[in-house]
Amino acid sequence: MTITFQPEDAAKYDCKVLEQGIDVEKIVDSKLPTDSHLVEYMVGADTFVDIVRAHKMSDIFDAYWDKISAIGKIIAIKAGYGKIRPNLYGTVITDD
Repeated sequence: MTITFQPEDAAKYDCKVLEQGIDVEKIVDSKLPTDSHLVEYMVGADTFVDIVRAHKMSDIFDAYWDKISAIGKIIAIKAGYGKIRPNLYGTVITDD
């Protein structure tokens, strides 16, 4: 059971969940912004990994701590993923 974030959570914590419950072996860095972080957490006996955008790890920690502190734990928050500049992420490039 992955945790869910609502749109208002992004504004409150200043972070955005890009993908949830991913397989770490299948991550494609070249399609992620450089401000991406991998969040590994445990709920019950199951371990999950999400990709989250944020400027500070503390914003991610606050968001996940508030969501899972009663039902699980945060294992790791890792930075250094992604190859796209954050201001260019999500823009469409055309060959005009």
